[in-house]
Amino acid sequence: METFGYSRRFNVSTYMKIQAPHIAYKWLIFSVTAIGVFMSTLDGGIVNIALPVMAHDLNAGLERIQWVVSIYLLTTTCFLPVFGKLSDMYSRKYLYLTGFLLFGVGSLLAAFSKSLSWMIFSRIVQGLGASAMISNCQAIIAKAFRGKDRGRALGGIGAMVAVGFLAGPAVGGFLIQHWGWQSVFWINVPISALGIWRGIQIIPLFKSNAKVKMDVLGAICFILFCFCFLYALDEGESQHWTSFLIIGSFVMSVLFFGIFYMRERTSKNPFIGLSLFKIQAISYGCIVSLLGFIALNCNSILFPFYMSDILHRSPLQMSLLMMPFPVALAIASPVSGWLSERYSARLITTVGFGFIIIGASMFVGIGTHPSIAYIIVAQLMMGTGSGTFQAPNNNTIIGGAPSDRLGMVVSISALARNMGAVMGIALSVLIFSSVKRHYLAAGLAGQDAFMNAYQASMVFCIVMALAAAYFSAAREKRKKRKKQPTGFYESTTA
Repeated sequence: METFGYSRRFNVSTYMKIQAPHIAYKWLIFSVTAIGVFMSTLDGGIVNIALPVMAHDLNAGLERIQWVVSIYLLTTTCFLPVFGKLSDMYSRKYLYLTGFLLFGVGSLLAAFSKSLSWMIFSRIVQGLGASAMISNCQAIIAKAFRGKDRGRALGGIGAMVAVGFLAGPAVGGFLIQHWGWQSVFWINVPISALGIWRGIQIIPLFKSNAKVKMDVLGAICFILFCFCFLYALDEGESQHWTSFLIIGSFVMSVLFFGIFYMRERTSKNPFIGLSLFKIQAISYGCIVSLLGFIALNCNSILFPFYMSDILHRSPLQMSLLMMPFPVALAIASPVSGWLSERYSARLITTVGFGFIIIGASMFVGIGTHPSIAYIIVAQLMMGTGSGTFQAPNNNTIIGGAPSDRLGMVVSISALARNMGAVMGIALSVLIFSSVKRHYLAAGLAGQDAFMNAYQASMVFCIVMALAAAYFSAAREKRKKRKKQPTGFYESTTA
């Protein structure tokens, strides 16, 4: 019996029972991608909670144990375009399932880690798995959902990110208290197995493109450029920005980028293909993502220190005051996805940055004795802005992608978001530290110096959000495309 390219167990009779038409099956595909998104975001929250206990058991200081987080982020980000390219060459289904497998194996290795070096190796394996999933998740969504439904699906993915962030600290604390830090990795194993099992059954075999080739030298140069650049940003504050290691990393990143750029110009089969950025939906969309995530992450590190050092809140109170952001994100993401089906994505994205600017402005004027309601409203504004701009902006980028390069476009979009997150944290901390040192040297009291530095960082957040809003509003309105087929099976193979 014909099976339309997905698992042989999922035959036509089964499919006919669940379609309405095609709608139920599309959302089954969504459920598999949502498992991967939830697992990767949940992992981030629970691992951060486990770091102090892990540092004690592995005999690692603060600077060394931070590599458990840093190496995961670096690996995930650097390999995004590689897996995006591979997804255009081979089966997206099996690359996505390979991501689940690598993440599960990495988690298993991490649970058995007895040394920091083994833990770092395990996190590299996990990072490779996360990179494979992230670079294929939205591409699978784009293939399964056509037209207006896509915005709703991408909004749902944003909601799963928020749910993962919300659940992470609570789940992590519960697991560590009852079963030790190893349990934060054990939990990923059954989730990975569930994702693989459901993915084999549900995700179709999308057509691969044999004409797409991998430029290995270009890929290596791009990975090394990303690693050196992100390492310098991530370690700049702790290692000192003027140290030989950090300056050398920046220099090497420029060198590798130069080689990569020349390779892109001369190779018959370029790794990324700079012609993609001639498509305004992609180039402007990635700039908006980069600037937007810089703005969003300006407060992610500084706000907990503000609550601790200025407001003197307990860890429980701090976690409660941080919850309005992901709650607003979880609500706004599907709503913005639904709105993008009816109104201009450019308008909704720009409005999202308006919320972020309002929230950041409230943090600029927060003072030393704000009310609980004031903090909650400011956090809600930031979370609403985050959820509002992401789904329609991602949909715009995906909508502009050539069909044979969808995986690469999705991975570049994810790369822009991750780079923005790293740059937002690094630049806001750099501004904060520099301004604080300036005011302390001028004789200002510690609390006053802190508040001036915090305000300067949040002004930088506003500037980045304004820049993102400008690029969002400036891009051309998407022209209507010819009507797409009602189903996605035209792009699958048996």
